[in-house]
Amino acid sequence: MSRSTGSMRRWSLALLATAALAYAPTAHAQAAQKIDQEYTAQIKKDLSDPRVSTELVDHLPASATVPTPLKFLGHIIGAPGYLDHNEDINRYLEAVAKASGGRAKYWVIGKSEEGREMSMFVVGDAQTIANLDKYKGYLHELTDPRKTSEARAKQVIHTAKPIYWITSGMHSPESGGPEMLMELAYRLVVEESPLIQNVRNNVITMITPVIETDGRDAYVDNHYFNLQWEKDHPSANGAAGGRGGPLPLMYWGKYVQHDDNRDGMGQFLDLTKNTTKTFLEWTPTILHDLHEAQTYLYASTGTGPYNDALDPIIVDQWWYLAKNDVMEMTKRGVPGVWTYGFYDGWVPNYLFFIAHTHNAVGRFYEVQSYCGNSDCSNYAVKPGNTTTSKEWFRPNPPLDSILWSPRANTNIQESAILFALNRVARDKDLFLENYWDQNKWAVNKGKTGPVYAWVIPANQHARENAADAVNELKLQGLEFNVASTSFTAGKVQVHAGDYIVRGDQPYRTIADMYFALQNFPPDNPSPYDDTGWTFPLMRNITVDEVTDPAILRQPMTMIPMAKTVVAAGGISGSGSTVVVPNNSDNTLVSLRFKFPKVAMQAAEAAFDVDGHHVGAGAIIIANANRAQLEPELVKLGLDGYALAAAPPVKTHELTTPRIGYIHSWSRTQDEGWVRAAFDTYGVPYHYFGENAVAKMGDLRAKYDVIIYPAGGAGVGNAAGGRGGRGGAAADVPIPFKRTKQFPALGYPDSTDDIRGALGDAGMKSLYAFVQHGGTLITEGNTSGILPELNLTPGVKLEQASALFARGTILRGQITDATSPLVYGYDHTDVPVYFSQAPVLNAGAGAQPIAEAADAGAAAAGRGGRAGSIAQNTTPMANLLKLSAWDPDHTGTAYGLATSEGNDFNVAQAGAPAGGRGGRAGFGGGRGGFGAAPTSVPGLTADPNSSTRVVVQFPENASDMLLSGTLEHGELLSKRAGLVDETVGQGHVVMFAFRPYWRWQTQGTFAMGFNAIVNWNHLDAGR
Repeated sequence: MSRSTGSMRRWSLALLATAALAYAPTAHAQAAQKIDQEYTAQIKKDLSDPRVSTELVDHLPASATVPTPLKFLGHIIGAPGYLDHNEDINRYLEAVAKASGGRAKYWVIGKSEEGREMSMFVVGDAQTIANLDKYKGYLHELTDPRKTSEARAKQVIHTAKPIYWITSGMHSPESGGPEMLMELAYRLVVEESPLIQNVRNNVITMITPVIETDGRDAYVDNHYFNLQWEKDHPSANGAAGGRGGPLPLMYWGKYVQHDDNRDGMGQFLDLTKNTTKTFLEWTPTILHDLHEAQTYLYASTGTGPYNDALDPIIVDQWWYLAKNDVMEMTKRGVPGVWTYGFYDGWVPNYLFFIAHTHNAVGRFYEVQSYCGNSDCSNYAVKPGNTTTSKEWFRPNPPLDSILWSPRANTNIQESAILFALNRVARDKDLFLENYWDQNKWAVNKGKTGPVYAWVIPANQHARENAADAVNELKLQGLEFNVASTSFTAGKVQVHAGDYIVRGDQPYRTIADMYFALQNFPPDNPSPYDDTGWTFPLMRNITVDEVTDPAILRQPMTMIPMAKTVVAAGGISGSGSTVVVPNNSDNTLVSLRFKFPKVAMQAAEAAFDVDGHHVGAGAIIIANANRAQLEPELVKLGLDGYALAAAPPVKTHELTTPRIGYIHSWSRTQDEGWVRAAFDTYGVPYHYFGENAVAKMGDLRAKYDVIIYPAGGAGVGNAAGGRGGRGGAAADVPIPFKRTKQFPALGYPDSTDDIRGALGDAGMKSLYAFVQHGGTLITEGNTSGILPELNLTPGVKLEQASALFARGTILRGQITDATSPLVYGYDHTDVPVYFSQAPVLNAGAGAQPIAEAADAGAAAAGRGGRAGSIAQNTTPMANLLKLSAWDPDHTGTAYGLATSEGNDFNVAQAGAPAGGRGGRAGFGGGRGGFGAAPTSVPGLTADPNSSTRVVVQFPENASDMLLSGTLEHGELLSKRAGLVDETVGQGHVVMFAFRPYWRWQTQGTFAMGFNAIVNWNHLDAGR
């Protein structure tokens, strides 16, 4: 229910009066310290509403030696219109540390892809800072119960100090955290109030002000660019109907935007690697990440379901700290501080989950935005009644209306963090004891089962992909051993050299979270992100769970944490012809592009030679230069067999194509993961925007392959018109270029004008490229563009609004194993990542979607789904039935030992396929870009088109779900996952699933790489 602003104001003022009396002693203590009058006066001036402030931050103490932000930067924190670059933030924190009198230190923890520094500022009492390494050692003792006795742990708990690490600047437009943390650093060094002294004496506070340093500078330059644009183009700005200019933040970092906070599992981005490395070095007790865009301050707990592997104590501490923040702010009359009703706590890919995977506490805030408009000035916030209603999780809700400001953002989150720090300081022994217990219980799980270890066979099919997985997990602190001899453990045959993850290690939590199957019943609130992520499935590698404790007594040798594992590679035999088997290892594409001038052939069928069975897709190199080739095979973890003559098998040439890569200027988020894979494995490409296509002339003369990844807008949409992007007046170009004034703009691509999508002319040019022999590769929403325009007669795009398949792992069935697209895959099934759309009906036999939807609705009995804050007290009581994953037909389904309730589809024989009700799709067939045209004037489908379905979803819905969630799976029955559509002389390769999703789906990377290197022979095997 909502209240009038007047009644809320009366209540808030009464609470403020009470708080003023209750906290008079604190105020007197502060009065004893000199206040910086100029800075404090500006706080009062710039704070748009005093109700979102507390006695902790309504002033700034003075210092004769430590510079304030005003003296150093020329403005107070929260002054309207001001934003600071990463370098200036770091310079300020370094200056505070130098002037701190021994209370603080500053250093650099790593660099970004563009070379910008990520910094660390640490503050405590002078004695602690002088002995930081000793305190670091205490926490390391509490981390590893294998080395620390219970008696010693009790001593350390009373001697050590918890580390509270605050990070910010992950999402570049969320600009307030980096600013506020400068003032917090100053306050923690200078202020002498009892609360600050308690924090300084009992907690080691670590601050990393900017995580995405490249994006921070891009956002700040973008901000000032738009302010300058407003001055230079007043008429164009008026036509745009906005303030501060029309340029959006094109790139938040080199590769991705918002997804930089979804890299905790993948560990691809430099910011994630730097954070993880620092966490492993310092083992913080709490990691607290600052975000924006909720009204007014959300302290994270989540609605659930919580990740299955979270220690219950972590969940309790999550709530304990969140309710502390809500209580302390609420009893001071601060409105709009709340918890619970946002986010869920399920998927472990967020930055703060780096703490959870290491048995510490991860937290985050969402705060009302610092810059709610282009010029970072004051702005009105008028939320709806679902935000302002008084609920159990927000006892003092946001107001019906408030004037917000950058300083309001500063005051509310700085106050909350200080209360959190004070709580941890008061209860430091409790948090340290809990940390010890969590690590101890993790180790004990390896002694009590049911899983005592995991084995990753070193000589499995995709063995270099397996080695890569080992390296990625080692980066996160998971320990690996190598089996010294062969032995049997339970049902698992272990060979000498196999990789073993012992279950009796503190960081086994990583394995528990990553290796388990996920089961997300649709009765839960709408998921915040992906529902399935099982590591072995996404990478399509073998990981065996060992339920026999005897494995812990077998001889094994620990792999040094700093050692990079590479699969055994090289050349055996003699002869001038070398055969490199295709085992779907991703480094095969690296081999092809490492030697672009060396002639290579691909075998179109399996063959046997010299005692080796070699599958289709093997690379055959005649007259090979062994001295040149073998060192690279060793580096890439690939095997080669030297033969006297070429094997008797049909082949085709593997040329190195000229690759064009189209990106959208309206969404650079998803395509960055494709670039990440290409850059990592050495696939060269020319990168250009959609709006450039129409101006490039004959595409076929320039390129053999064009990649058009997810995020593309096609010819345009309802929001931006046929030209794509709306915004400024049509006759005023909007540049995105690096200049002396704005050096952070114009990367990784630049343009004189960001406006426009492909447009009709661009689509005609792209279609002609295919007709004349080029290969176009699409994935995700771009795979629906040509079908939506009726340019692929054999492939229809369907809307499946009742389907619920949010970020889930489904079974893909290889229906044409002779296609070069699936060279290297040794099973008929493959796990694929799919999220809602596109739904492609291709080939023969699939029931039209309308009929299937009617049948599903009839079976379901009810429609609709709960919103994110609807309450169901037992949503996990009725788990879904997963489909068994057992590609080797061992009789034991993967995940059986660790998956509660997952009795797999053997238990649902004869059950209705309908599920529990419908829900709206996440963006439908086009990924949420709005209504799109269904034709291009003057362009019709090439009559010489034919359809080849290479991967499709199973006919029975009960066979689809491997991990995650699925409802109304019948709407995907026999729908295509991967289609090769012949158009004229060329091909359109359409992935309905996402082969390059984040840095997690390495198991399907090879399908995209196959499309590239076999681009002109995709008809092989037909």
